[in-house]
Amino acid sequence: MTVTVRSEFDATTGSVDSEGERIYYEVTGSGSPLVLCHGLGGNHAIWWRQLDAFAAHHTVITWDQRGFGNSTCATGNFGPAPARRDLAAVLDAVCPAEPVHLVGQSLGGWVALGFALAHPNRLRSLVLSTTLAGAAGEETDRFVAPDVPARTRRRHPVLSEAFCATQTELAVLYNQISSFGAKPAAPAVVAQMRADTFPAAALGALAVPTLLIGATDDPYCPPPVMRRVAAAIPAAAFTELPGGHSAYYETPELWNDAVLAFTSQERTGGR
Repeated sequence: MTVTVRSEFDATTGSVDSEGERIYYEVTGSGSPLVLCHGLGGNHAIWWRQLDAFAAHHTVITWDQRGFGNSTCATGNFGPAPARRDLAAVLDAVCPAEPVHLVGQSLGGWVALGFALAHPNRLRSLVLSTTLAGAAGEETDRFVAPDVPARTRRRHPVLSEAFCATQTELAVLYNQISSFGAKPAAPAVVAQMRADTFPAAALGALAVPTLLIGATDDPYCPPPVMRRVAAAIPAAAFTELPGGHSAYYETPELWNDAVLAFTSQERTGGR
């Protein structure tokens, strides 16, 4: 297996105070701002398979939710709602006057959709990847936390079994990155996700151009359910990629191309 990572894009690191926490972020590249909101298994570093591709077109902002990666969780207050306020603090520090392309994966989708509903004027576009994002109603309880395989050094529950079997080194690396920080216990975060929901009327009023990305073998956010979420958002499109819940990590070329094609439409007014 050969993985090539270019080094031409240097990152600027920083942190911002938010409600008694220090929220860590990195800024890479140049162009219209694009913000990546990680899932429960990730942090800012998990996006290493996206940075080169995105930084060639965008100022890419990656950041850590409370207790993940380099961000603190000293207050014990965590979950999608505080994360949305932290995201606002990061944007106030990095790009206060410029709307962003906002991308949320899994848990990050809860953060991104809620932020879009509360601050639509701060967005150019919204991408929700392999996430129910608090918009699937009673189906959220069924799919957010089904029975999951045990985590081992070479197997993470958010990676497909096929990927872990054929890309063992990358599966191990995912586990290593996922271990960063003293993040809250997964069941407690999942409980926050289940409690964080958005009414159909709010989704129907969302005018931000939106792309939903599903993955064929995702057991947590099945494409048929994600299609129903897309249908509830007037400006939403849906695309389905191969792979599991972490399609951005398993099939990064396809995932990156889908996101960049969408943000390119919004940059040029091609929709």
